[in-house]
Amino acid sequence: MFGLGFSKLVVLVILIALVWYGFKYAARVEAIRRSVRDEAARRQARPGVRPPSRSVEDLVKCPQCGAFVSATGATNCGKPGCPWGK
Repeated sequence: MFGLGFSKLVVLVILIALVWYGFKYAARVEAIRRSVRDEAARRQARPGVRPPSRSVEDLVKCPQCGAFVSATGATNCGKPGCPWGK
């Protein structure tokens, strides 16, 4: 009657899905851009305030128990013969 066969319906459904997911993707990209822009504006509003820095420590392996401990502040693991601390 209208000349709509199965293949035309499948193509129509695929096109509708592509448009739907295209709009969802565009909205997601815009949300990311907005959050980056807001973060940049927040940083410019407080120029003297620096974000907290993350400290990193080197770890060494305890020869007695095999646990990795901080190289600068290692403490005794409690096993006899532990080289760290008292």
